[in-house]
Amino acid sequence: MKRLPRHASRLGVMDFADQLGLEYNLPLNQIAETFSLADAMNSARADRQLMQGKRAERMFEYVVASLGKANLIKPEDGGGLLFDGNAVQPPDFFVSLKSGRKYYVEVKSAYHEHFHTPVTFSRAYLSRLKMYAELHGHPLLIAVYWSNVRIWTISKVEDFETQNGTINLRFVEAYAKSVAGEFGDRMVAAVPPLICRVHADPARNSSVTAEGFASFTINALTFLSEDKEILDDREKQIAFYLMFHSNWVDDAPLAVMDGERVSYVEFAARSEDDREDPPSQPFRSLGTLAGMVTSFYKWLTTANEEIVRLTPQLEPADLAPGFDDGYRGKVLHLWQFQIEPNYEPIIRG
Repeated sequence: MKRLPRHASRLGVMDFADQLGLEYNLPLNQIAETFSLADAMNSARADRQLMQGKRAERMFEYVVASLGKANLIKPEDGGGLLFDGNAVQPPDFFVSLKSGRKYYVEVKSAYHEHFHTPVTFSRAYLSRLKMYAELHGHPLLIAVYWSNVRIWTISKVEDFETQNGTINLRFVEAYAKSVAGEFGDRMVAAVPPLICRVHADPARNSSVTAEGFASFTINALTFLSEDKEILDDREKQIAFYLMFHSNWVDDAPLAVMDGERVSYVEFAARSEDDREDPPSQPFRSLGTLAGMVTSFYKWLTTANEEIVRLTPQLEPADLAPGFDDGYRGKVLHLWQFQIEPNYEPIIRG
């Protein structure tokens, strides 16, 4: 998908100034004397919850675009509106899928330590969102990024609306009934470990200190899967992506010596639950496709554990891992599982 450019320095600033004029009751030529953009930015950046929430909205946009099932994604709550009758509130996004289905989506981020801590919507808040969706004739969905498990869920409102018109959305129930697969999300698996070897240049000096620090000049990178070297360039790129952005964790780096010289340093990534002996199946989950894209997105927008951007410079396609439904690896074999909602009744205690 391609982003339609908007000239924020010219058009966006006038919209912003117009809204400030309404808020402060000022003409446009007096706004710069009253309002400090630097102070407002510093205040916003200091609000961690605000920054996390706004970045989650931008992440959702990029994740859905990179999954390849949408043909239009439009921010819906970017400006003011006029209404008559019951109060309305625009959801975060309008999403049109290639399947022909169209949705409004409200995006939330959950940074909860416990799975049973719910994402909640008040009756008034939900009512305003539903009224807007009803006036436009498209269903309302709730997308939540559960950061502790790196998973997106996308939920139908009617599955979680209580009798008093509120929402209590817990991860286990949201995941069971998530329609994220309709947006292109899937579970991906491979045979562990994935190995990257960083080879030392034999023409340059190399050494290992008494403290165990290796010093050498990098000559090449090679990747291995199922004990075979990956030779295809596309598979190499996918292996590199998976080692960085999947749920697998790296073992401690291992330096392999050639006499007194460093031959290569090996990094092996494997599933945290890869301790079953013998394994019941050869492959292990790498996580969800949406979770991997989110990991890349967060890496591009974070520095020193601080959010430094809300939107990366890259296009959504550049954040995708490089494989689709038709992928058939020569060495790097992947299992892809379509995520479907489970509509069996959930017993609530």
